Amino acid sequence: MRILDMSAGNRAVWFDKQCKLATFIDIRPEVEPDFVADSRALPAEVGTGYDLVVFDPPHKNNGAEGFMTPNYGHHTAAEITDIIRRSAREAHRVSNITAFMAFKWNDHTRKLASVLALLEPYWFPLFGHGVSAQQRSSQTSWVMLARNHLGASER
Repeated sequence: MRILDMSAGNRAVWFDKQCKLATFIDIRPEVEPDFVADSRALPAEVGTGYDLVVFDPPHKNNGAEGFMTPNYGHHTAAEITDIIRRSAREAHRVSNITAFMAFKWNDHTRKLASVLALLEPYWFPLFGHGVSAQQRSSQTSWVMLARNHLGASER
């Protein structure tokens, strides 16, 4: 199995932060990823044939001087939309036809359903945590998506 973590950061979601199955990508060299790269335009050295993609994109604009900015960066709403759309395309490009994506989202400023729509037509949701109609005002969700290689009627 090959895993691509497209937004590794400090690898907070990983139990084994040095998992040999995973290739860790981040745009910030200081977090010491396997590849310093923008998930919207993965270099050839990252390779192809991934079975699972882990994607935890930026969730909100922390402000240029915000408390969370040193850890998570500063992104406008338009940049976040661009990161999600283009990274979904890149994940599709480098993954196997039967690949899955583990997607993490916190709906601080944008609801999960609207963000999942940004992953189309490359990925479609299968199941997840935190996707019920009884959501609190802000909740972190994990969603498992499948790489889209079928027509809608075949899903």
